[in-house]
Amino acid sequence: MRAHGFRHKRLAVRAPRSFASFILASFSPFERRSTDRTLKKSPLPAVNAQELIPLTDPPMPLPIVIADDSLLARKVLTKALPPDWDVDVSYATNGREALGLYREGKASVMFLDLTMPDMTGYQVLEALQHEDLNTFVIVVSADVQPMAQSRVRALGAAAFIAKPVTPEAVLPILKEYGLYV
Repeated sequence: MRAHGFRHKRLAVRAPRSFASFILASFSPFERRSTDRTLKKSPLPAVNAQELIPLTDPPMPLPIVIADDSLLARKVLTKALPPDWDVDVSYATNGREALGLYREGKASVMFLDLTMPDMTGYQVLEALQHEDLNTFVIVVSADVQPMAQSRVRALGAAAFIAKPVTPEAVLPILKEYGLYV
């Protein structure tokens, strides 16, 4: 019998099952429930879903900024980074450029010199703190005075590396903060 384009079908009446048999059937590794609530044997062995579908996309390179007005200092710092570290490096010649790169999403980690034209490293740290911006800042400077180091830490820098930069100075900091494994 058809009414309004729908097909009517009779519902089958099943005998009631005990609660225990329902629970055992629900958790059986060899049986799965089908859509009509009857139990069927699974024709295929269980497959680990992680083998079929990756849970996450492949990791993207970590965006970092190296901010220093000296081309030589930027090159030395770039060579001091671990060669197998998956990063996307952007360069800034002053603090204003570094902030611009941060705002473009290119600075999860920032290597920051303190003495630069237009906007110093101190001013960049103050701007990051004032605007509540979140990036991992490692100050790289020739000014190794304790007062300078305490000031940059008070402004939110995570670490301080003295120039000239070496891989032996960079690697422990990256490992300590989980940026490189």
